[in-house]
Amino acid sequence: MELKQGLLSRRTINAFKKDPVEQSLIEDAIQAAIHAPNHKMTEPWHFYIFTEETKKKVAARRADLKAEKFVDQGSERAKEAWEKNYQFLVDLPWVIAVTTKRNEENLIRAKEDYAATAAAIQNFMLSLWAHGVGVKWATGRMTQDEEMHHIIGAKEDEELIGILFIGYPEIVPKAKERQEKEVVTWV
Repeated sequence: MELKQGLLSRRTINAFKKDPVEQSLIEDAIQAAIHAPNHKMTEPWHFYIFTEETKKKVAARRADLKAEKFVDQGSERAKEAWEKNYQFLVDLPWVIAVTTKRNEENLIRAKEDYAATAAAIQNFMLSLWAHGVGVKWATGRMTQDEEMHHIIGAKEDEELIGILFIGYPEIVPKAKERQEKEVVTWV
């Protein structure tokens, strides 16, 4: 796939097939990720690739967090939400957590490191997309949850910035119109 075609066609995938994704594609995507630009070569990222056991623990914690939203709708609804969210994650071919180094003393460096890690994730996703493999970069409560941080074994000086759901797409969403005129000013 040509680079620009990959940039313009990549989408966040929400529905995945259960088909396996070769480990070599994940390894190639990591190589693409670690070549992302990063100020002063800090290389602030870390990729936690889950084994089946860890994936089940993460799935259970994610399901707990999702089910909490439905408690006021009754225990049956919360149970359904838990089961749906647990099974979704367990069925994925790959789940990977990505952290960046924390730097509370130097806020400029912290911003640069976060940006570099985001660029690494984009490289990772584009590398997989070139082979027809989709990714969803999940953030939110999962990345803020201390228990999730502990489950994946992240170090204290790392901030969890995303959980990547990986697999072949069941459905590729259509592109949404972008607002080029509103975000560009020639000065």
